[in-house]
Amino acid sequence: MAGRRERIAIRRIENLAARQVTFSKRRRGLFKKAEELSILCDAEVGLAVFSATGKLFQFASSSMNQIIDRYNSHSKILKKADEPSQLDLHEDSNCARLRDELAEASLWLQQGVFIVSKRCIRQYKRK
Repeated sequence: MAGRRERIAIRRIENLAARQVTFSKRRRGLFKKAEELSILCDAEVGLAVFSATGKLFQFASSSMNQIIDRYNSHSKILKKADEPSQLDLHEDSNCARLRDELAEASLWLQQGVFIVSKRCIRQYKRK
């Protein structure tokens, strides 16, 4: 089949010059895809890439600071959603207390059936 590319193994490129060229080409391709995603889907996209030397390359469909602020706000909301609320804690406490009361009442019923029965008999006889 003409035009088909051979798949390359995804592993670290040992040759420094080849690695830098590949980084540059793939970075441009990645940024192009990020821009396409932003345009086609009306998505707010922010992409930050650090090279092996620590140099920052970034793409943002709007302001990178706005995207980061929005991300941070969203992360805080998700974090709060994962934490139990005061109402949840109160309900859990009530459930535990009621469970304990039920267990205690069950024990009393198991042990005190005859006592209650005798008391009922005495009260019945007095009438």
